[in-house]
Amino acid sequence: MSDNTACLLNIRSKEGGDNFVISTQGKRVKKELIGNKNLENILNVPLEIQRKQWEDSALDVKLPEGTCIEEIVVKNISAEWVTTQNSSKQNVILYFHGGGYNQGSSITHRKLVAHIAHSTNLPVMIHNYPLAPENPYPAALNSSEQVYTWLLDNGFKPENILLGGDSSGGGLALALMLLLKSKNYLLPKAAFLLSPMLDLTFSGDTIKTCAQSDPLIFEEDLLLTASYYCSDESPYNPLISPVYGEFEGFPPLLIQVGSDELLLSDSIRVAEKAKAAGVDVRLDIWNEMWHVFQAWVEDVPEANRAIEKIGRFMEHVLNI
Repeated sequence: MSDNTACLLNIRSKEGGDNFVISTQGKRVKKELIGNKNLENILNVPLEIQRKQWEDSALDVKLPEGTCIEEIVVKNISAEWVTTQNSSKQNVILYFHGGGYNQGSSITHRKLVAHIAHSTNLPVMIHNYPLAPENPYPAALNSSEQVYTWLLDNGFKPENILLGGDSSGGGLALALMLLLKSKNYLLPKAAFLLSPMLDLTFSGDTIKTCAQSDPLIFEEDLLLTASYYCSDESPYNPLISPVYGEFEGFPPLLIQVGSDELLLSDSIRVAEKAKAAGVDVRLDIWNEMWHVFQAWVEDVPEANRAIEKIGRFMEHVLNI
């Protein structure tokens, strides 16, 4: 057994075990996703139409009872507070939405974020960072830094701030911590990353080995995403691809990822590297699950359990 394999076994939790059987609901949703998977739609439908279709479909989504949405503007960046009646006044989650850096918003992610707010009993701020290709790197990262420093300026200490994000948003959250570290900021208390996109060179093995099992993502789609976001910048830049970063001094990390996704290797490699750097990291690989399966909360039991685990992770790191 290699040192890397031993390291991985110390941090990896294979949800459900080797004999795990996907739930009936999960099997149904996965079958629908496979049936709707269409590369031509992704490559040929104009980006502005794809954005509008996603937001329009999210506008009528029912939120958990007791959810409060407050729209705000932070340093000319639109954002939302998502809270519940039980939300803490002391601690806060800063959440980074996914969408390949070129789609997604606080609207498309309201349901997921609302369920996280209820599970953690913490207020969640989700901001609308500028999207590529109109605004390539480093626009999203710079805006995220502005929102983080706004929280500091408004009374939140680093030990009261937790980061979260899905897909490209998970990559952005980790990139922000690398940036903060380089500028000698105190880092947030912890972070949770859901199916994070952490390597825009797409060098991980599962880009190929999961090509047939991933019900959502195509390699061609990922390459287009990188071209939009990177523009003339090298994808090997750790602030674009955090897998190439150094994680010494980082706070606790929770990474949740599906076993069937192209980006699985991203999570495994970052977890291994962070563990080797002395970081308290937990990698949960959910058998037969797909990219950001947590977004199917209420519809898929595995998504419900994953969000419950985020809540328990927050309780652990905050000692509450």
